[in-house]
Amino acid sequence: MKEQEYLVGLNMVEGMGPVKIAELLRGFSLPSRIAGLSANKLAALGNIGPVLAQRICRIFEAEELKNELRRISNLGIKIITIIDKDYPYLLRQIYDPPPVLYVLGDAGNLHETCVAVVGCRRASFYGLQQARHIGRQLSARGICVVSGLARGIDSAAHRGALDENKKTVAVLGSGLNCIYPRENKDLFGQIAKAGTVVSEFPLLMAPQKGNFPRRNRIISGLSLAVIVVEAAKRSGSLITANFALEQGRDVFAVPGPANSINAQGTNKLIKEGAKLVESAQDIIEELNLKLLDLKPEGKNKDRPDVSRQDKEVINAGCEILDLLSTEPLHIDGIVQKSKQDSARVYRQLLELELKGLVKELGGKRYVRVG
Repeated sequence: MKEQEYLVGLNMVEGMGPVKIAELLRGFSLPSRIAGLSANKLAALGNIGPVLAQRICRIFEAEELKNELRRISNLGIKIITIIDKDYPYLLRQIYDPPPVLYVLGDAGNLHETCVAVVGCRRASFYGLQQARHIGRQLSARGICVVSGLARGIDSAAHRGALDENKKTVAVLGSGLNCIYPRENKDLFGQIAKAGTVVSEFPLLMAPQKGNFPRRNRIISGLSLAVIVVEAAKRSGSLITANFALEQGRDVFAVPGPANSINAQGTNKLIKEGAKLVESAQDIIEELNLKLLDLKPEGKNKDRPDVSRQDKEVINAGCEILDLLSTEPLHIDGIVQKSKQDSARVYRQLLELELKGLVKELGGKRYVRVG
């Protein structure tokens, strides 16, 4: 078996979450080495124990894994694992990145400039309208919309992106063979064709309550920012917002009427420091995704005054540019040298690349151009 296939097997073992798998990989480097351990050796490891050790040993010979690999091949699903170079950079930075991603559609979208749009399932007409409008606006500016394929706000955001015939990423809380909710089967098909559907769960995994918080951390982990459109006090979308804050991402919220149940969560987020958003332009300006003129010749008298925050972002981009030369430098090295958080560095590199000042050589290695 290939290393990735061993990892698919580990990911199928009940009780083996992302943290345990990461600990094993730190100790043994390759999944095949883990598969080669006896049950006794596995059980002796502090975080495994005898029951889990037996499950791990059984999975690599089980028909269950063989059938899973057969389904992956037959359905044309791409597997991206944590040991692969093309694993999404921002997602890799979170505390517990999923060891395996099942991807249907264009895997390249996972490396795009992404913004998540989430909210409640029982959305108002106003909320649905706002989510679709924001999804459409973001897509029109070349930003990939990420959401969770749930009914309500998620579906509206996906449809907004599809209105522009642009890419969108749907992250599932079930396996790719178990579309949930069933009413979104057609939407699932549209996204798989025009964008990307992704899950960390084995193909036949049914939607379970505990899966959705795990899905939410991927939604925020893939994204530079999270926008909450409508949310009640205990909405699951607030979990996504919390993950975003933990991951160092920006959080935005669309305000709503004070007497609306669906606005209680979003208005609370704004009170606690989330950025108020009324249109996609607010997000684009705040994240600095608007193309900033970083070239020396752009600094002239005719240039309009910019805010202090914009100046800080421009300076940060210039600092990163100064770190680069014609010798390739990996993004981890750029993060270390710049002493900025990874999401901010990634955002600045995207801007510099769009301006033609920086080039990515593959494998997240960058060089200065000119």
